[in-house]
Amino acid sequence: MKVKKQKEIKKDEFRRNKENQHPAYIFARVGNEYKFLGITHSEITHGTKNIRLDKNPNPNDKKTAYARPQAERQNVNRFKKKNTNWKMSKSDKQKLRRFMK
Repeated sequence: MKVKKQKEIKKDEFRRNKENQHPAYIFARVGNEYKFLGITHSEITHGTKNIRLDKNPNPNDKKTAYARPQAERQNVNRFKKKNTNWKMSKSDKQKLRRFMK
């Protein structure tokens, strides 16, 4: 039996992870999973240097924001509702493009 490759649907949204409450920049959906980059205030996570964002995606937060440099995949059910007022700046999208694979 041949396995059908699932289609990747592009996304551009922010959601919070239900388990750890951390925000995530979701850039694609494949089947029942989201592909995302974690967003944090920390310069280093688990010994890995994070990417500094030019503008914090949360309009209510003035602290410096960072994106984790490795894309992750998790089930759609592990995320809360979409944060509608959050937005990734164009310059930050350009910076993160190479990590969104």
